[in-house]
Amino acid sequence: MPMSGNPARRREARGSLRYRGRVARPAFIPPMLATLVAAPFDDPGWLFEVKWDGFRAEAVVDGGRVALWTRGEQDAARYFGEFLEPASWIDASSAVVDGEVIALDDRGEPDFALLQSRIKGRAREVAPHPFLYEVFDLLHLDGRSLLDEPLEERRRRLADVLRPDPRVRLSEHVEGDGVAFFEAARRRGLEGIMAKDRRSTYQPGRRSDRWQKVKIRPEQELVVGGWAPGTGKAVDLGALLVGVYDAGELRYAGKIGAGFTNDTRAELLAALARLSAEASPFASAVPRAAAREARWLRPELVIRAEFAGWTGDGLVRQAAYKGIELEKDPRSVIRERPNG
Repeated sequence: MPMSGNPARRREARGSLRYRGRVARPAFIPPMLATLVAAPFDDPGWLFEVKWDGFRAEAVVDGGRVALWTRGEQDAARYFGEFLEPASWIDASSAVVDGEVIALDDRGEPDFALLQSRIKGRAREVAPHPFLYEVFDLLHLDGRSLLDEPLEERRRRLADVLRPDPRVRLSEHVEGDGVAFFEAARRRGLEGIMAKDRRSTYQPGRRSDRWQKVKIRPEQELVVGGWAPGTGKAVDLGALLVGVYDAGELRYAGKIGAGFTNDTRAELLAALARLSAEASPFASAVPRAAAREARWLRPELVIRAEFAGWTGDGLVRQAAYKGIELEKDPRSVIRERPNG
């Protein structure tokens, strides 16, 4: 039975998941987060897998039913529907699975723009399976918590219980050879790779150095604090004025004027219309040229952007819009700086 729909019914269903089985299982486990590092490495004690260009999601299985949650513990059915129902893709009566929802292009590679289009119902093609759930961790299985088990054991159990299904796929890994894996990912045009200590336990809600991410294409979450009209075909929306939080204040981080399509412009303008404000939300000064035609906004919308790097004064260079980030707390958006 679907778990979306009536909010009261969803709350009741979530509560029922907490106490079934031999060990009380939480209805949601905050996801473990990775630390950004500057370069790939080789290490026999580490596993390396693709950094999928999608949205993190946690599947809670109860019998044949599946509740899918965003990393902010919101009902992900509002974005992806109930594509994981029924739970015939896993050989378990109850489980908590960690993974990422992606969309594959014609080459079989993850495509974030296509994912956004399918979420919004804009994709022109009719795909029998518009979303793919790339799973990479198993946190709870049939009444037993696996949080304190090493990663390699959790992944072994995950591989054992997955059934062949076009909706779900195990995120494969290689052992030890991180540098070669990174170069292979670069040749495929992927976003980056993940490096995970094979002995690491699962640390809910923590950003750990036992999980690391190495990006091929620099990417950053940014808070939208204003926008400016453009010229020609972009007269309705020429650029977004964006920032990141630092010491509790929103600092101006530059303009994004590339990466928009007619559809994404319309989507953004609809979202921005609800956030109009009279004054700049940025604690730092916005350059006069950028502020001259700016329409200020309440800083509530978070986007993803690709960019070439940071300038010396903390602005993004050659940034291009990728899409709206789901369920992200704007105050958690800070400048990502690689360790090492």
